[in-house]
Amino acid sequence: MYRFPFPAFPNGWFRVAFSDELPPKAIKTLHYFGKDLVLFRTEDGKPHVFDAHCPHLGAHLGFGGRVEGNNLRCPFHGWCFDSHGQCVEVPYATTKVTPKTKMQSWHTREVNGTIMIYHHLQGEAPTWEIPEMPEYSSPDWLVLKRTCWKMRSHPQELAENGLDIAHMPYVHEQAMLEINSQAVEIEGIKLIHRMYPKYQMYFGTKKLGAKVDCSHDIVYYGLGHLSNYVRVQKKIDIGLVIVFFPTPIDEEYIEVHGVFIMKKVWTKTVTKILAIKMIQNFELTINQDIPIWENKIYRHEPILCGGDGSIKQFRHWASQFYSVTLVP
Repeated sequence: MYRFPFPAFPNGWFRVAFSDELPPKAIKTLHYFGKDLVLFRTEDGKPHVFDAHCPHLGAHLGFGGRVEGNNLRCPFHGWCFDSHGQCVEVPYATTKVTPKTKMQSWHTREVNGTIMIYHHLQGEAPTWEIPEMPEYSSPDWLVLKRTCWKMRSHPQELAENGLDIAHMPYVHEQAMLEINSQAVEIEGIKLIHRMYPKYQMYFGTKKLGAKVDCSHDIVYYGLGHLSNYVRVQKKIDIGLVIVFFPTPIDEEYIEVHGVFIMKKVWTKTVTKILAIKMIQNFELTINQDIPIWENKIYRHEPILCGGDGSIKQFRHWASQFYSVTLVP
């Protein structure tokens, strides 16, 4: 039974692949938003996403389809579709192909080494974009690791977790001693939550001491792109960015990808050594949260108290990503 009072698929940008997973002329099969999809890169270097099945007799274009120039050809009868999904050729046709003969295409962007598609319940065009993050291209930063989880939850639950400061010292007690949180900053589809946790043995290295004061700036662009900017200033200055991409698979499950990017500390080797314990700790916190996310229910009128964080403000902000009126 569906557990949430809001739709399973929010409106907004969501990750479907990383750029290096799609070489030129490659085709990749996907399943997100309860649909079979096909991702392909045309010869001009641009990625495109279609609903997977041909409007003719239903062949899946991800199995045997071919990229030809900037078009995609169906493996079954050779129907050819341009990058917008319009059928431009039927090899054997004796009648003219109608303009209605097209694949359902998705608005697609490639930004920060990530391929993202825009979902909207009514099929409306994007009204905002995911910005470039300089950390991805800067020689002063290293992309160290990517990881992935599949879980029974919803993107909004994952996002709300970053505002729920009260759970952090309890669920993640192996690291957090205490936490201070500021009010959220909201700018349209963007939300920023700044918090200042105190960790114990956070980096697993004596150089930083037993207690470490950190700053976290968690930046949300919709419900499909969450960036956690972590800063530590002790004996050395450490910067880490963790980008989370929660994408709905269907009405029950989501796929969450995490990308760990760290500012260089002296050398690449030193940076990687320092990052090991940091990344392990962040992965552990997600693994600790998953059993709770997968088995909790959503209280749309929760009993909150001082110290719970900006949960109500977050939920009001998140409501803009649905095409229906939500229960307060």
